[in-house]
Amino acid sequence: MSGEQSGEKKGFDPGDYPALLEFLAAYWHQDFAEEYGSAAKAAKSFITEASGEEIVQLREEWKALRARFRGKPLDEIQGALERFGCAWLPGSEDELKQVDKILDTAQT
Repeated sequence: MSGEQSGEKKGFDPGDYPALLEFLAAYWHQDFAEEYGSAAKAAKSFITEASGEEIVQLREEWKALRARFRGKPLDEIQGALERFGCAWLPGSEDELKQVDKILDTAQT
């Protein structure tokens, strides 16, 4: 592992993303696929159940996480999601972009 990779992991703290931690535990847990069918459907479910403030906070934290890992290999964001305790590991950038779009277009 290169110094940059180990530094990236050292500097990343899931605790800096409290709304995302809460969302991941509630929606992308180990049974999310059985409960919602997909990560995108789980995100849509959150949107229907959350307050405007909760949506805004999650959107901001999701954007910050995506910006932090922009241009990095997919396995790095998968590793970050694992550190959150998230059961969903995106198989492609397109899956991540689906969530981006859901959160970007959510009404608050």
